[in-house]
Amino acid sequence: MIYIIDDVITYNSHDCTLTHLPTEESLSLSISSGRLFEQLLNSNGEILARDTLLTEVWDKYGLRGSNSNLNQYLSILRKALSAYGCENLIITIPKIGIRLNTEIKIEREIIAPIIVADNLSDDTSAVPPVDDQVNEAVLISSKTTDNIVRHSFTVTRNILFIVITLTLLGSAAWYYSVMHSAELSLPSSTIKLAGGCEVVLMHGADIIERQSQDKQILQILSENNQSCEPGRRVYFDKMTSLTTKNYGRTILSACKINNSGHIISCDNFYYMDWRVE
Repeated sequence: MIYIIDDVITYNSHDCTLTHLPTEESLSLSISSGRLFEQLLNSNGEILARDTLLTEVWDKYGLRGSNSNLNQYLSILRKALSAYGCENLIITIPKIGIRLNTEIKIEREIIAPIIVADNLSDDTSAVPPVDDQVNEAVLISSKTTDNIVRHSFTVTRNILFIVITLTLLGSAAWYYSVMHSAELSLPSSTIKLAGGCEVVLMHGADIIERQSQDKQILQILSENNQSCEPGRRVYFDKMTSLTTKNYGRTILSACKINNSGHIISCDNFYYMDWRVE
């Protein structure tokens, strides 16, 4: 609401501002001063009791008012109005209350609200400000990036777990298939060593290699306190290195077998760069 006082001063109740029209000089009142002034401007010249003003200006808003406060703010209003050339607008009636001077003209002007034009489409009116769009886009982008990072980490972890699991299962399946196939093909790849144990040569051996391999197998069994006697089966695999820097790798499994020829348990030994002394 805009109050026009004696065609000289305006008071804007929305921002508690007094304006001197001839000079366009403005003065901002405190919130309590503004509330007090608005109560008087809306009184239409009626006398307002002090208790009423204390209630409407302070108590109603959870503040503590007193006659001292009331007198102080009335003094502030009078000085501000006097500075803009409006004397004696506020009159104090001893022991009764406060009223405005009815001889001074006061007009009211309602501030028109901002109305959106009817010809604007719903889509246009719903578009937020550019800054809001940018902030929203940044927020969505940040959330999307976080989700992508978390999703990528989860996918990578799951893939790694699957690879490790498949590797372990593949190794176990390979070991079982090798042992099982070796058992099925004993006549074609099995030899007997002195002592009575069976030796399954995983890659076979020619006549020239046999003497060296027999010696190597017996030496490995001896070094690891393994016996070569009936009821035991040895699986031997030797892969010669393709370079001259080492002698390749050697794997030996010393197993106990039951009366049916099936493996009960094995002790496994692995050598890298091993040769017969």
